[in-house]
Amino acid sequence: MMAALTCYTTALHGYLGVEWDADSIIARSIRLAVRADEPDGTLAFSHHDPPLDRLPDGSTLRYAGASSATAALDGLREEWARHRRAVVVVDLTRLDWSVRRSGDAQPHWLLIDGRVGGRWHVVDRFAATMPEGDQYPYEGWTSDDRLTAAMRLPRRSSPSHRLRNALAFGAPVPVPCQSWLWLRRGSSDAATAPPGDRWSDDPVEVFELLRTYVEAGPERLARVQDDLWAAARHRAFAYRWWLARPIDDRRRDELRRAVVSWESVPRAVRFAVESARRGRSRPALVAAALDAVRQAEGRLGCLV
Repeated sequence: MMAALTCYTTALHGYLGVEWDADSIIARSIRLAVRADEPDGTLAFSHHDPPLDRLPDGSTLRYAGASSATAALDGLREEWARHRRAVVVVDLTRLDWSVRRSGDAQPHWLLIDGRVGGRWHVVDRFAATMPEGDQYPYEGWTSDDRLTAAMRLPRRSSPSHRLRNALAFGAPVPVPCQSWLWLRRGSSDAATAPPGDRWSDDPVEVFELLRTYVEAGPERLARVQDDLWAAARHRAFAYRWWLARPIDDRRRDELRRAVVSWESVPRAVRFAVESARRGRSRPALVAAALDAVRQAEGRLGCLV
């Protein structure tokens, strides 16, 4: 199932799966909440509650940063010595197996699950269809130099990337303003606070807010393209997990309809964004897809 997740949750799935039931942890965490008070007008999304930085044994995951490749390798070796795995933040455009080899830096998470001398075994089970082509999963060995070269990110990323990195677990966490980043496992003293009152997770409010936002113009739709894609992947993942549980036929049909409706959202968004770039704005396509999702979610109701 993990291939249906985003690159962040795919890496977390691999990390969690070493010790726990990753499918269950992630599926039960999936939610869709939005916040409309970002200073630059960006709509913020929270996809997990409870946040995924809180591990079942009480420890937490936090970003760690370094200002040089040497310091980053020292930190990774320490993390490897303690936990025999780590998640690193890389630039997707710097990966040999990436279909996206140009453009602005694109934060991407990789799981490291092996080390021999100066070589690391990396696992990237993320798969997706991108404008440049199909991105396929990858596993292989890489050197210290190639790994740290892929990890090097701009110290100042775009507002949307900073926001997504901070909210990758579901609730905001600090992100060091450094060029090399990875996740460090620590004590529960660093636990996040629950998402605050500014978040809206009421389905009616969420879909009204999303519809209003995407209809405000093609620039706003382009801003939330990746977030809507992530929401669709997460929701479909959770519903497929529930479909594998013992449930009655009526609920099974409702879940299947919800999966189909969510899977239509990224296609509608991509088509609308591409149309806007050609000078033809089509926000009604996305609004209709969101309306279909809202109806499917309304029929589905609460899963528990």
